[in-house]
Formats: sequence, structure tokens, C-alpha cells
Amino acid sequence: MRGIVFALLLTFVGCQKNDPVPRFADTKSYLYSYKGLILNGFEKGTSAKSGLKITCQVKISRVSQELHVLKVLSPQLEDFSGIWRKDPFTKASRVTERIGLCFTQVYTFEYKKGQIINIHAPEDVSVMCVNIIRGILNLLQLTIEESQNVYELQEVGIKGTCLTKYFIQKDKNKNKFTVSRTKDLQNCTAEVVKNIGMAYIRPCPTCPVITTNTRRTVTFNYNLKYTDTGALITHVESQEVHEMSPFNDLSSTTVMQAKQKLTLIETAANQERVPEFLLKNHGNLHYEFPEDLPQMATHLINTQSPELRIVETLEQLIHHNWLQVYKEIPAKFLELVELCRAATQEDLASVWKQFANRRPYRHWLLSAVTAAGTRSTFLFLKQGIHNEDFGILESTITLTLALHLTKTDKVTLEAAADLMTCPAIQKSPILRKLTYLGFGSMVNRHCSVSSQCSAEILQPLHDLAMAADVSHEEDMSLALKAIGNAGEPASLNYIKKFLPGFSLAAKSLPEKLQMNAVLALRKIARKKATTVRKMVFQIMANDTISPQVRMVACIVFFETKPSLLLVTAAASVAQRDSSLQFASFVTSHMKALAMGRIPQLEYLSAACNIALKMLSRRLEDLGFRYSKVFHSDTYILDWRVGALGRLYVMNSPRTLFQALIAKLRGFYARSAMDIVEVGLYLEGLTDFLKRQDLQFFQDLTYKKLKELAKLLQQWKEQPSEKPMVSGYLKLFSHEIVFGSLDGEFVRMVEKLLNRSAELLITLIRKGLMGTWTQPIMIGELRQIVPICVGFPLEFGLYSSGVVHAAAKLNGQISTPMTGDFKFDHLLETNMHLSAEMTSSVCTDVVAVMGINTPYFQNGLKLHVQFHTGLPVNFDVNIDMDKESLTFETIPVETETELFDLRAELYAISRSVDVPNSAKIFQIFPEVESDVPDHSFKFSKEYDVVQQSMKYDFASKKFISNRKEQLRYMEGKILKPPAFYFELPALGYQTVLTLKHCEAVFLKEMYLPKILEICEIKLTLAPVGAARTKIQLEVQAGSRAGSEIIQQWEGDAESSSSEERKAKRKKKKIQKTERNEQPQFLRHSKASSGLTTTLSTIQNDRKRTVFHLVLHDELHSITPAVQVFVSHLNGSKRMKICAEVSILDYQHAKGYLKWGQDCQDYRIEGNISYGQFSGYPAMQIKLEWPSIPPQIEDVARELLTFIPGTAYMLGWSEVEQKNPPQEASVVVALMSPRTCDLILRLPHVTIYDTNIKFPVSLPVRQHTEALAVPSRAWDFVSYLPTLVAENLKGHCSVSEDSVTTFNGVNFQYIMPTSSYHVLAWDCSSEMKFLVIAKKVEQPSHLKIIHVKLANLDVDVLSSNGHVQMRINGTEILEENLPYVSTSGGYIFINCDKNGFLLKAPENGIEKLFYDGNNLKIQVPFWMSGKNCGICGRYDAEYEQEYKMPNGNIAENAKSFAQSWVVPEDWVTAFAALPQ
Repeated sequence: MRGIVFALLLTFVGCQKNDPVPRFADTKSYLYSYKGLILNGFEKGTSAKSGLKITCQVKISRVSQELHVLKVLSPQLEDFSGIWRKDPFTKASRVTERIGLCFTQVYTFEYKKGQIINIHAPEDVSVMCVNIIRGILNLLQLTIEESQNVYELQEVGIKGTCLTKYFIQKDKNKNKFTVSRTKDLQNCTAEVVKNIGMAYIRPCPTCPVITTNTRRTVTFNYNLKYTDTGALITHVESQEVHEMSPFNDLSSTTVMQAKQKLTLIETAANQERVPEFLLKNHGNLHYEFPEDLPQMATHLINTQSPELRIVETLEQLIHHNWLQVYKEIPAKFLELVELCRAATQEDLASVWKQFANRRPYRHWLLSAVTAAGTRSTFLFLKQGIHNEDFGILESTITLTLALHLTKTDKVTLEAAADLMTCPAIQKSPILRKLTYLGFGSMVNRHCSVSSQCSAEILQPLHDLAMAADVSHEEDMSLALKAIGNAGEPASLNYIKKFLPGFSLAAKSLPEKLQMNAVLALRKIARKKATTVRKMVFQIMANDTISPQVRMVACIVFFETKPSLLLVTAAASVAQRDSSLQFASFVTSHMKALAMGRIPQLEYLSAACNIALKMLSRRLEDLGFRYSKVFHSDTYILDWRVGALGRLYVMNSPRTLFQALIAKLRGFYARSAMDIVEVGLYLEGLTDFLKRQDLQFFQDLTYKKLKELAKLLQQWKEQPSEKPMVSGYLKLFSHEIVFGSLDGEFVRMVEKLLNRSAELLITLIRKGLMGTWTQPIMIGELRQIVPICVGFPLEFGLYSSGVVHAAAKLNGQISTPMTGDFKFDHLLETNMHLSAEMTSSVCTDVVAVMGINTPYFQNGLKLHVQFHTGLPVNFDVNIDMDKESLTFETIPVETETELFDLRAELYAISRSVDVPNSAKIFQIFPEVESDVPDHSFKFSKEYDVVQQSMKYDFASKKFISNRKEQLRYMEGKILKPPAFYFELPALGYQTVLTLKHCEAVFLKEMYLPKILEICEIKLTLAPVGAARTKIQLEVQAGSRAGSEIIQQWEGDAESSSSEERKAKRKKKKIQKTERNEQPQFLRHSKASSGLTTTLSTIQNDRKRTVFHLVLHDELHSITPAVQVFVSHLNGSKRMKICAEVSILDYQHAKGYLKWGQDCQDYRIEGNISYGQFSGYPAMQIKLEWPSIPPQIEDVARELLTFIPGTAYMLGWSEVEQKNPPQEASVVVALMSPRTCDLILRLPHVTIYDTNIKFPVSLPVRQHTEALAVPSRAWDFVSYLPTLVAENLKGHCSVSEDSVTTFNGVNFQYIMPTSSYHVLAWDCSSEMKFLVIAKKVEQPSHLKIIHVKLANLDVDVLSSNGHVQMRINGTEILEENLPYVSTSGGYIFINCDKNGFLLKAPENGIEKLFYDGNNLKIQVPFWMSGKNCGICGRYDAEYEQEYKMPNGNIAENAKSFAQSWVVPEDWVTAFAALPQ
């Protein structure tokens, strides 16, 4: 027994000796050497980098069971910017001093079983120093599994809790072992990252890995040895790599490498004790971000005394930006924003007091404060709005931007909630909307980054939703839209109260409110996709809900990216749904998604492609009256960027385009962003456009029809529509503003337009002078992640810009302004306008990757700078009596820069303590060229190139050789720095300057390819010393006609004189030349036209650049339009002639001729209209008998692309020898939805049949009627009429057959005992009623009774004889036509064919009855408002048999009998003929 105990004791002791868990002995202090290295640069091709190196010694002592003391000794920081392994590191003395101060103190940490539990530091130590300590302690973190050598787990580290893989290799003979651990930094359950400005960007975790643009990982290698107390770490190395490639090109990856090395130097006796002073607990190894927002990586400025610095910066901006905007202004504006972020509310209030009454300063200050987005700036703006310090426009702009840019926390959310109850906000409807919507966006941004997002934050929005009732529809919409902006699941129960199918009260709500409630679910779906998906699918499947609400639910449904099972279920719902509007929308939406090419939507596209095969073809062939989804997208895999545009068109039975939603979404790598969305609701649009002032409610007919409605069984009146146009605007998926344009708004606009002439003339007479400058912070996207060394690595994209405009206008008018002066009087006034204007735009875009701390910055920086300026000076004279206009301008007087785009990529290292000594190393330096770059003087080489370009532009071989000679002259890589483009006729020249950067070693990489040309500059300058004025003269009317003839005759005489001299030498071609003289402008001198002359004036000498003549004979038997251009290149004989003429109703032709007297070159075109296999067709033919070789070469190259394009489209092609200089295309309309196409080219014929249009054309199936125009060239003017005619509803009733407005035909034998309702205006206006009763003998005749306005019309037509009574009085044929205008225009007439009634304002376009057939035609604005046997004209032909109660009848007979007029009504409102 004792032996067994002794053996167990030995085993236990051995296990203790070989304990692999790292521990420190309490009797020793351990001194380690530490080195951290950070490098930023490209992975391949260049050794230019920026970097940091930190070295020190670390002393660790154990003072209790778990508590350890850490001291940092001799810290040293060095920075680097240059060529790696060639240029040295530089000591950063001032930064080392700053860091050294916080390392003079003691740190403690709890260490248990290899785990860092808590880190303690003195109260006054900065967070940056604590994070550096974390970086050191992160090397000591080890999770040892004694029973396994290879394993993985989620482990805590400086970057969060990430997936870590371990590999342990033991060497018992040497009493040591090694540990390797690798962390996947893209697989973390609790990732430590800070995103700024990225709340509106949605990541896609399920997207394919190939679309990602970042990769990061870190590895650790440990050497440990066994000791009596456990394992001791003797050496550890780590290497972390972050790769970022903006494109799908691994070779152009920018890389951040961080390395650490910790080596045990010595051990000594432990003399440390537990610190007696209180230390602050900073938690575990997770990196800690400072509370204040770090400075933008575009600069590093001293933010002490921000008030004084703000004043200084404002003075600089105003001083340098008064006349024009300079390229440095956007960067200076960002510095102003940075200072505003550092300022307190009191500092900002003090600065405001200084500049509140100085408008330029005030504008710049408000722009910077709004863009700053801190707690102090928001509180300052809130106080200013409360005190009404800002104007309404200032409040609108600043409030909108501040609510969407301010960093959210408890204080700012409370301040925003207080703003909603502010009196200044409540009294302005627009500010109230902006505040509620902005508050919802703030809640969304706060809850997207904060784990503490209670329902109390949403209470103001929930209270508004509950307090509003049906009488306050605007408040209910505002609450739903603000809740939608917030996008929190806690609001679901409040939204359900507005959703049909989830609340009984929701059924009575307006349709638009129900749609808003469904749209409010879109953002909630991002967090609760399954819940929202089930809700919207229930709405989609419920056919008792309005089709428009279900269509909106369909939009939300597909945005949740449903599975294949649910997509097929949605297809099944659409297949059997009775609403064709909804079925068409779902089908069209699936078809659009199935065609998508975006990788993030590939699974949804595949699911829709499968589901489409389940749907009927009839749903795809529905026309334009049905709801559709139009979709277009593109994705460039090499750039990892894509875009998607979608248009949702939702029609209703009563309104075409009732709702339109257009959205644009962008994609980059594994993220997506909803850029913009615009929604329009056109309720009652047709009624709004009709603009009738008739009061139908006062008519006797209205009262009679109301009584008839009461007597019909279970009559269901159609809901009335309030004519209104409303809409909303969303930016980055947040609704910014919404509103409506009702009748009151239109009347207000009309009043403003009536006063516009007076305001315009007042401004012209007094003159106008002013400047306008708008600084903009376009974007600030930043992602900050910690690295193993303990420093923050920032990936940032910054963009700012300044728009500047200055103008001075003066004008004179010949007519004095009186009190009754109207806008029409301007058409009889002579005016002179003089203007001097300058406009400029400057934009900075900066992309960074590097270390960004409050004290120093180090990394890579890409700086793109864009600047454009355009001076405009002109004088305009308008003579209305002579119908002439003269425009004069001097574009520039000196060399002027019009456009400049510059890009630089460099490594940078700078310190806040030494602001003017930043180390900048350009990665792609500019290439020095030996080609002279004088601004406007040509070298001989350039003269040669210029001549060749001018006279032999198509000589590819010669120009190519010239380029080669220039590029490789003297064995050097030379690139021409400038390209000159002269406009000698105008006296000006432009210079395009290209500066190249040396990137040859990276020529196969995308980014260097883009940056190879690092500057593009375009300048404009006059040629010569004298000023050149450009003059444009335009003459119209009869004067132009006489000048046209005089000009032509003068040119003809000059040409004839020259020809006579030539004919004496060449008699053989005398007749030929005489016949080739162009017969242009052949009509009388009284013909009108238009002449335009462009001239230059220099030293009082006027020179014509070109002369253009436009002449028309539109009222001739063969209408024609002619164009004549002369004085080209300074020669009167160099001309261009063109003509388009209509020969007859089937043919039109045109030509273009140019050269000497328009005889050198010619292109002709013909358009013919006829038939193709009995179907209407059009042929377009183009011939080119003679064209310049250059154009012929270009055309030949373009023609080679056509067969390939046809192949991609699936068209067929046949090689044929067609005429060599001719191309033609024939398009035949085979049906309203399809056409055939035949394209004949010189060597190939391309054709295809059954080409489908996106929607059906609004023409009848009998398209052969199009092939027989009734007048010359009528098919052009006839098409709009045909379209308008087919938009009208047509119903016909014969003896036993009825064809409804929707085209449904059914048989019904009408009994003789009672009247039937054929057509009835069932809207709230009840404008007309058409009923009919069958006559007993002869049985085919019917008595027609029409009620409209205050008229009762009874008609019986037989054998060409019409019997008619109006209001009970018989009307004889000799007293016709009958016209009434008291209740709208009504026309009644009879002829040998039958009875005719027209009352378009009352809803009857035409009613015709000949005794056998009754035809009723209603205008398009009556769609969905009709009822009766003729149907509702709502395009829902599958619901055609609707009875008065709104239900669908089982068959045609039941449907027709439900519209029998009750006898009670016939008796009460007698006067109906029996």
C-alpha cells in the first residue's frame, strides 16, 4: 500500500514539473526585450513603404496569486517613409517623450492559467498607452489544452473574440515545447472595430468570398520551457497581415504588416509590491477606443484653443475665397470641421456672436458645425433653432444634415427628442417633418452600433402613432415614416395596427396609409427578416386587401431575400390570384430579379428563374395598363463594383401610374448601399389633369342616380379619390422629406408665375451682383481596427468640395414697365443683357490606410484633387421686331485653366508636435520628359505631329511611327506632356497636359494603371496678342428668307464666274459641271427660315467662321427642311448641304452632301412605309455613294461589331452579297407585343422574328389598319391619335351579344320586361347613366335611356328613323343638332345611320345607336369608374362579372340580371318610355 501511495506521489510531482500552462514565479522578476514593427505598402513591385517601430524593455513581476506588475523601460519610437531596407528609420523624439510620460508609471494585470483577465492603469494614463500595453500582454495570452496537440476555439484577444487554431509540439528531452496559434480575424464572435460614417452601408456576410476586398490574419509562435511553477515563455513572435485590394486584382494589394518580438533577457529577484495607489480597471485584452472621435487622417492639427483657431481659419477661408475658389480650400474646410469637433458648446456660441451678422462667415461656420457631428455642435444648433437665430432655409439645411451626421449617444438623442416639442419646430410643418424623420434615422444609427437600445428611445415616435387618428392622416404618415427610418423590431406591434389583415381598424384606413405601414417594415427586415417575411407574405396572399398594398408587400418580400421555397409559393399565389394587376407585378418582379447579375443576389435570381417556369405565359403578355417592374443592373467583377436600378410601376383600375418608386443601389465588394429612392403617388391623376369646374352634385341626374343606388341590392359605392400628387425622397435608405402637391399648391404656383415677369424685369433694370459659395463635406467613411502592436489601423475615405459662383448682370428693355405689365409683353420687347460670371468647383478625395493616433500618423495616402473653373462673359441683344439675336463673348483674355485632375499616392509620416515637418515619399514619382513643355509654343517635333494630325489623320502607320520615335528617342521612355488643339478660325487654342507617373514595374496592376497618368490639365488661351471677340448672329422670319436667297445667289454668281474660266480649259466637262451645281433653296424669296452666322472680330476686322441657313417648306405638297452651311475653313465654296423631304404618304428621303459646292461627298437616306407579309412595316435605307476614306474606315470597323452583337442577342445571320454601299433595316409589327426585324449590311443579313417589346403597344390586334393611311404621310401623325383612341373604353351591345369595355364578350338575351344598366358612372360624381330595354316587336330593337347633367334622353331607332325625346319633349330631326353647355358640352344629332350623342365632359366620349348595335365610348379618365353590363373598364377582365355589391357573379347571366333596374325606381322617376 505504501508503494502505491509513493508511486502516485511521484506521478503527481512529475505532472507538476511538466505543467504546460504558462505562469510566472512570485519570487522572480522577468525582464523581456520588446520590439514592434508596422509597415504599410504594396505587396509586389515596389519597396516604397511607410512604417513605425517601437522598442522597449518590459519587466513583469508577480505580486500575488493572480496579480502581476508590468513596467515599460526605455521606450523608443521611430518612424519610416521611403525605400524599405535602403532608407533608415528616424527617431520620433517628440512622440517618444509623449509616450514615455505614461510609461513611467506602473501597470498591473491579472494572469490566470495563461489568460489575461483584467488590466489596471493609473487614472491619468491615456487610452493609447493602455492599448500599447494590451499589445504586449496579448503575446502572453495562451489557452493550453493538455490533452490535445491540435485544436481550435474562440479566444479573447486585442481584436476581440476570434477563431484560433493551436498546434503544440513538445520536446521532453530538452524540457521545452513550442506553440503555434493562428487567428482568423474575419471570423470573430465579438469583433472590436469602429465604423464611422458607415451606418448606411449594409454588409453581406453570406456573399461569395470572391467579392471581398479585405483579408486579415495573425500568427503567433512561442518557445516555452518547463519550470517548477509551470511553463515560462522565453520567446514569442507574432506577425499580423492586413490586405486590402480595391479591385479584383491580388497583385495590386496594399498590405499592412505588423510584427512583434518578445524575448526573455534575464530574471532577477522579485522586489515589487502591490501598488498602494488606486488604479483604473480597463477590462480584458479587447482594444479600447477613445471616447473622442480621432482626427481625420487627411491632416494632423493642434486642436488646443479651438475658438481662436476657428476664427483664424474662417478669416483665411473668406480672404482666399472671395473672388474664386482655390484648390487648397476643401482641405482647409476639413480643418475647420476638425476644430469645430474639438470645440465646446460655449466656444461655438462665442464664435457665433462674433460672426452672426457677417453673412459669409456665418455661412461657412454653420456648414462646418453641421458637418462636425459632435455632441457639442448638435447642442449648439439645437439652442440656435430654439432661439430662432437661423432663418427658415438655414434651419432646414442645418437640421437635416445635423440629424443625419451627428454621432448618437444618450445626450444627443434626448436633445433631438426635445427638438420635436420645440415651438420653433412645431410652427413650421416642414421643420416638424424633418425633425421626426431625422430622429428616426438617429435611432437607427444608434441602435446599429449600440447594444443598449431600449424601447424608451422610440417612445416619441410610438406616441405620435397612437395619438394620431384618421382625421390627422398627415401625422399618421409621419409617424410610420419615422418608425420606418428607425427600423427597430420594438415597433412591430405599433405598425401592425395599420396593417390590413393584422388589425380590424386598418381596413378603414386610406390605402396610402396601409402602403406606408408596409414600407415601414423594410428596415426592420434587416434585423428580423423571418418575422417580416411572414407578415408581408400573409398580406400578399390575402386577396381581400387592395392590390396596391399587396404590391408594396411584394417589394418588401423580395428585399428580404426569400428562399426558393417561398419564392415558388409567391409564384403560386400570383398564378391563381384574381387581380391581374397584382399577378402582373409579381411576375414582372420575378422576371427582373431572374435577369440580375449582382453576386449578392445570385441565389435570389436563381430562385426566381425557377419559379418563373411555374407561371402562365398570359401573365408575361399583359400590356402597359398592368403593373410592372423595370430592372437594370451591371457588375464589373474586376472592379468589384456594381449598380442596380429599379422602377416599380403600380397601376390601379382607376389611375394609370398610381404609384411609382424608383431606386438606385450600389454594390462594392461585400457591401451594398441604397443610394437614392424616389416615390410618387399620383392619386386621381386623370381627374387632376382634367381640371373641370363642373358641379355634378347640383344636377338632377345626380340626385336620381343616388336614389337608384339605394334601391340596388347591396349597392357598394366606389371610394372617392382626392386628386393629389405626393411623393417622398430617400437618401441612403433614410426618408429625408415627403409632401404632397394638391390643388392649393398649384394655384399658388400659378400666382407666382403670373408675377414672374414683373420680378424678372425688376431684377434686370436694377441689375444683379453677388457671390455664392457652398462648402460640402461629401463623405467620411472610416473603419478603424486594432492591430497586434496596440495601435489603431484606419481604412478611410474622405471627400470634400467647394462650389463657388460669382455673377454681375445688367440689362435693359425697350418697353417701360407699368402696373399692368405681363409676361407676354416680353415677346414684344427689345432687350439687352450683359453678364460677367465665374463659376468653379474644387473637390478633394483622400483614401488612407495607416496608423492614426492623436499624436502621430503613418501610412499610405491617395490624394485625388479635382478643380474646374469656367469664366463666362457675354452680351446679348434681342430685337423682337426684326426677329434677330446677337451674342458676343470674349472667352478668355489670358491663359485660363478650365480643368485639372491630379492624383498622388505617397507614404506619409507626421507628428502633431512638428506640424511642418511631415515626411512624404511619393510612391509613383512623376516621369521627367525631355520633350519641351512650353505653354503655347510648338517645338519642331510637335509641329510635325500637329501637321500629320491635321492633314492625314487616318494615316495610322505614319502617326504610330511618329509616336514611337518620340517615346523611345535616345533610349529613354519619353511621353509627350501636352497635346495642342487649335481653333485658328476662332482665335483660341486649348492645351491638354498629361503628367505621367513612373509605374512601369506595376504596369499589370489595376491601381498603377489608373495612376500612371497622375495629372490631366486643360487650359484655354488666345492666339496672338490682340483680343478676339466671338459673335453669333441669328436671324429668323421673313428677313431670314430674303437673306437666304441673296446669300445663295451671291455664292452662285461667284461660283459661276470661276466655272466659266475652268470651262474654257476643259470643254469636255462643261455640261457636267453645270448640271452638278446644287439646286438648294429653290423656293421663293418670301419663304421664311433661319440664318446663323458665327464670326470673329479682331482689331475691328470681322471674319466669318461659318454661315448656317435653315429653310423649311412645311406647308408645301411635299414638305421639306433644308440646311446650308458655308464659309468652312475660310472658303465660300466649302459647304455642307442637307435636306429632308416627304414625297408622299409612304416615302420620305433625305441627303447630306459636303465639299466644294456640296459636290465631293454624299450620303442618302430613305424611309418607306408599307407592308411585310401583310403586316404594317417600315423600311429605313442608308446609302453612301461617296464618303471620305477616313469615315469609310471608321464605318467598316463599326460594322464588324454588328454580327457579334447580333449573336449575343440570339439573332440569326446569313452571309449574302448585298449592295456594297448600302444598309437597310425592315421592322414589321406582327402584333401589339412582337415585331420582326431584317437588317441588311454589305456582306451579311441579320434577322430575327418574334422580338418582344417590354410592354404591349397601345394598339388593337387588327394592326393591318395601320397599313392604309388615309392621308399623305399620316402614319406619323396618326400613331398618337391611334394610341389615344385605344386608351378609350369601347362597349358594344347587339341583339344577344355584349362586348365590355375590357374586351370580354358574352351572350345574353335581354328580357323585354325591364330596363338594364348598361353603363353607369359609379364614382362619387355619378355623371351619367345609360340603360336599355328590349322592345317586344321587333325583338331586336331596344329603347335607350340616357341620363346626364339635367337631361333625360330617350331614343328608339328603326329602319334609319330615329324617335327621340329630351326631358319628355319629342325632338324632330329637322331641329337637330341639339347642343347644350349648361352642364358641360353635350351634342346630340341624328342622321341616316342612327343616333349620336357626345358629352366628353360628362364621361361619354361617344354614344351611337343605329337600331341594331349600341356603341358606347368613354374617355380614359373614366377607367375604373364605370359599372353595369359594360363592365368597369379597369383592365381586370378576370373579375369582369362584378355585381352592384362588388362580388363576382358565377356566370354572365347572373351578372347581367344583377343590373336590372328596380321597378320602384322606374315608377318613382317615371318618364321612362314603355
